[in-house]
Amino acid sequence: MHLEIGRPDFDTPTLVKEAATASLAAGRVHYGPNAGTPQLRTAIARTLAAASGPVYDPDGEVIVTIGASEAVFLAIMAFCGPGDEVLIPVPAWPAYEACVRLAGATPVFLPLDPAQGYSLDPEAVRARLTPRTRMLVVCTPHNPTGAVVDAGRLRALADVLRHTGVLVLSDEIYSELVYDGTRHVPVATVADLHMRTLTVGGFAKAYAMDGWRLGWLAAPRELATPALRIRQFTTACPPTFTQDAAVSALRDTAQERAQMRDAFAERRRAALDLLNGCTGLHIGNPAGAFYLYLTYPPHLGPGDRFARELLEEDHVAVVPGAAFDPTGAGAHSLRVSYARSVDDIREGVSRILRRIDRLSDGGRR
Repeated sequence: MHLEIGRPDFDTPTLVKEAATASLAAGRVHYGPNAGTPQLRTAIARTLAAASGPVYDPDGEVIVTIGASEAVFLAIMAFCGPGDEVLIPVPAWPAYEACVRLAGATPVFLPLDPAQGYSLDPEAVRARLTPRTRMLVVCTPHNPTGAVVDAGRLRALADVLRHTGVLVLSDEIYSELVYDGTRHVPVATVADLHMRTLTVGGFAKAYAMDGWRLGWLAAPRELATPALRIRQFTTACPPTFTQDAAVSALRDTAQERAQMRDAFAERRRAALDLLNGCTGLHIGNPAGAFYLYLTYPPHLGPGDRFARELLEEDHVAVVPGAAFDPTGAGAHSLRVSYARSVDDIREGVSRILRRIDRLSDGGRR
């Protein structure tokens, strides 16, 4: 039972696939501009602006990338190098640390406080700033905890960074997946943050297009240009026909995206109904994305062993928290994805709870 995977279980909307087929039939199979097709860059800029987001010029401030992963890579490689420090709040998607190390920079881990629902603490950022700090990574909604950074914390972050040269890499790939009236606030819309922020987005999560490998990096021109230079000599450009399909995704799939978001909300509620009130479990405030980050009592054993035995004996796959937290703070945590059917969620979470009960009673089965 797959509760470990970080992708939707929905098929890509039909109109998107039809747009790709039409593009192939029209012979759109050759190299395109390094930054992506003008049509898709324009559609991305319009989508960001329409969602009360920042305004970007599609000609010079939007780069279409090979998934959000490449956007993260380009942003870090363009601005970070030996002698630089990059603040990474943890737990975190492991690619941030990997890209920082590839750039020759030093990751500095900033533990997120479970008591604050794993939301970013601007004062904790202030305490970790040094003259070597080059970049801060923000992920909202957050992988793996589902936390969403609110406007008040972002304004406080702007105050902390105001007199520094620190850049912000804002990973907002889950921006459309927020629940219970929670509002996603794009980091670059906050005064004093726009000119220092590189925003990452993409099609994998909210559009069920993870295998299409399309994302974007949006930033002021002086930040976007160095990133584009790296792309020019690495991946060159995304496939043209998939970009044509992505234009359709932005333009034609509002109904399908709403249906998927509603399904995620139902699945989230099903999982929380089972987990809330369970003695000894901490879940934080998972207001977005499609993950729950469970922390359980240490006497139940390390998360890697818990996850392995859960897979081998109960046939449920989850990700141990240590995969997201090199500081060791995630040693007794698990990431559970609710990007599966409600029935799978209920059964999988029930098996997790039964294992916790067995271990708490001193048994192995």
